[in-house]
Amino acid sequence: MSASGADTGRETSRTYPRTATSAHPTLRGVLLERPQVLAAARAHLAATGVGERCGYRAGDFADVPADGDVYILSRVLHDWDDDRCRSILRHCADAMPRHADLLIVERLLPADAAPSLATAWDLHMMCNTGGRERTADHYARLLEDHGLELAGHTPLALGAHALHARRP
Repeated sequence: MSASGADTGRETSRTYPRTATSAHPTLRGVLLERPQVLAAARAHLAATGVGERCGYRAGDFADVPADGDVYILSRVLHDWDDDRCRSILRHCADAMPRHADLLIVERLLPADAAPSLATAWDLHMMCNTGGRERTADHYARLLEDHGLELAGHTPLALGAHALHARRP
């Protein structure tokens, strides 16, 4: 059985190779990246041995490829304010077939006032990009605006989480 994924933006040269080289030797993907970054990402993926399993597409968030099984946004949404996040998520939701999943890798702010590395990153993002870190509930509300639900989230290294979204 073959599956396909679309990795959209920023962390493509790091995220996709780990995904593609896991236990899924038939996994193929489409890398959507800005034109000025695409050549370096292509060279990196070729060097990791998964370049031949990847299609390459120059574009931005409005150009999300259709018909993927899994879509990945890794450390993308924290760069943007809520309005821009809604736009990015709208483009993803519009491209996603009914069965597709969306994986979002971000740091999560704690729901309470507990100390967290994400709090420091939140301040950093607000000062430097106008973006922010968010709680899981905040992401759930952003996803709901586009017919997606937050199915769950799993902790990762360095305070990040993999948020799993899909259509209800």
